[in-house]
Amino acid sequence: MQKQRKLKYKEIVNEGELVQVKTLAEHEMESGVRRDEKTGVIYPRLIIYKVIARYNGKTIFKANWFSGVSPNPYLSFYFKAEKSGLIEVEWEDDYSKSTFKRGYLKVLDKNGNEILPVSHSI
Repeated sequence: MQKQRKLKYKEIVNEGELVQVKTLAEHEMESGVRRDEKTGVIYPRLIIYKVIARYNGKTIFKANWFSGVSPNPYLSFYFKAEKSGLIEVEWEDDYSKSTFKRGYLKVLDKNGNEILPVSHSI
């Protein structure tokens, strides 16, 4: 079964506004120090160890996590929105398996027009 990933933010903002991004990753975050009481076998470590957030392909937030992070970790961060574009959060675990959650942020200028991430100059 696919692990659930959540990404929440205000989808339409004004130019220069701070945007709060909230994420939640469904993951057991096995620390690798827990032992099965009946068999004595140590459960292998399996945690999300890296989180990267990108806005229009540029890294805006990066975190390295360790075994002390709780199961189903929640993360929140802010960034300044200048142009409309793609918000992407990537979670990578110990076995280099990555999962993503993506969304579109619409940024408006003073007149209410969308500011696109492309240049029209030649």
